[in-house]
Amino acid sequence: MHLTREKLEEMEAVDIREVDINELTDLRDIVIDTKKSVAGRLTSFAGQTNNIYINRFGNYIVKVRFQKEGPTLDDRMEGYLKRLV
Repeated sequence: MHLTREKLEEMEAVDIREVDINELTDLRDIVIDTKKSVAGRLTSFAGQTNNIYINRFGNYIVKVRFQKEGPTLDDRMEGYLKRLV
């Protein structure tokens, strides 16, 4: 899948209140080879979903944002889990 800047902006702009959950890719169906490079993993992810920003996890719609700097997903998950204890 070749993603242009325009296509990425179009995907990111989708309003989750206006999507049909049945048309979204379930994240549980995506398989990523963790031995690949980051670029390879991103390419694999993009090739397995219709929209890299909005997917589903079962009955839930998930919208993600990507940032160049700041805490990683692992950092965020660790902080979340510490708050649960």
